[in-house]
Amino acid sequence: MLLHPQASGATGRTQDPAATTASPAAHADPTDASDQPAIEGGGVVLDRVVANVDGQAILASDVDDEMRFSALQPEFEPPSDRTPQKALNRVIDRALIDQQRSLQPGIAVISQKEVDDAVADIRKQIPVTAEIDCETAAGWQAFLAAHGFTPKEVEERVRERLGILKFIDVRFGVATQVTNDDVRKYYDQVLVPELKKNNAEAPAFRTVAARIREILRQQQVSSMIDVWLKNLRAEGQIQILDSAYMDIGGDAEGGQ
Repeated sequence: MLLHPQASGATGRTQDPAATTASPAAHADPTDASDQPAIEGGGVVLDRVVANVDGQAILASDVDDEMRFSALQPEFEPPSDRTPQKALNRVIDRALIDQQRSLQPGIAVISQKEVDDAVADIRKQIPVTAEIDCETAAGWQAFLAAHGFTPKEVEERVRERLGILKFIDVRFGVATQVTNDDVRKYYDQVLVPELKKNNAEAPAFRTVAARIREILRQQQVSSMIDVWLKNLRAEGQIQILDSAYMDIGGDAEGGQ
């Protein structure tokens, strides 16, 4: 799921379930559209609907956006997930979550400071290269330009992600229960053995107990989200309209 943390796809654009087109005259230079598939009548396909979630069109550009924005979270996005099929799956999940958020407006309001802080964290997490250091203003601008982003797009994406995370935390966080025994068990049976295997010294229990508790809480929340999304998919009307996006592990089709 997107939680990763971590955007924007499933934007709620309400195109008719057909390709968006433009006539050749709309292009100052016809060669600009030379790689686009032609359609009857001489037009050019600019975008197309690839899925439908409860009547909401998901466009190919939504999936492309999802894949482009994965560059903002390289540590959370394994290479195996960087496919159009997996990206569409994440867009569908966000569309389903956004439908639920719309039923409770105001439950997850995000301040500009939260957005600014999150963007600053993203800039720190993006690996430094010989050409680009995203912690500098020039490096960040170069990174955005190289990936086709605008600062506004990044802010909108981050705001959406934070809103979803806050909504999920409000909805499921209160249902989690992590006991002191759970924390101790994780320390003794997971953390310490893992550190010993890597010849590292284990920190004192009291110094990591709070962090372990949060890890266990997040694991519980993640499990509840998985069940919730499966139920939303089963209850919803999800259609994949482009066969190129079908191979997503059988999870994309919802109730019919």
